[in-house]
Amino acid sequence: MNRSLRSAALLLLPLLVAACVAESHDIDGESEHAADSDRMALAGSDMLAYLEAKIDIADDKFMQLAEVIPEESYDWRPMDGVRSFREVFLHIAADNWYGGALMGIPTPSDIGVTGESESVAAYQDQVLSKEETLAHLRRSFDYFHSALDETRDHLETPAMLGSTEVDYGDLWVRLVTHMHEHLGQAIAYTRANHIVPPWSN
Repeated sequence: MNRSLRSAALLLLPLLVAACVAESHDIDGESEHAADSDRMALAGSDMLAYLEAKIDIADDKFMQLAEVIPEESYDWRPMDGVRSFREVFLHIAADNWYGGALMGIPTPSDIGVTGESESVAAYQDQVLSKEETLAHLRRSFDYFHSALDETRDHLETPAMLGSTEVDYGDLWVRLVTHMHEHLGQAIAYTRANHIVPPWSN
């Protein structure tokens, strides 16, 4: 393995370990994950910067997808029982708010998402227009970025994720992993509708 590939592998290994133990569905699901495994992904400022870069990528691509999907397709879903485009976008916005709220960072008063899972469900039950969905998604990512800034020096602070005790560092790994799981879902939906993602060809 050449030096550049070896460096890339060493950079990615901790995140891959964390991804393997991250929640496969919603971030507030029950788990028995060991905190030490997740914390590996946040060892040092370089890895935190890596996570920030991954948030930037998801932010940019979700906003592009939410913009390029025609409003008449927002309720498309591949089958019954799974989220539509609209619901995927609102799910990401809801978890952006929820993640920060779990770390004690108040959400805007008109959003209504707190650290209680019931508030997340209520938020996702909204039926918003495309324009409203875009606005909620944009605001949620802005809040998410500011939440990381506020917690970067407090990554060992404990938090509760459902009945599981984690710390802020663990939570950030789960949030970013979860975000990219749903980015893949949204990209697959876009391709299934014969729409080329704006950054692709």
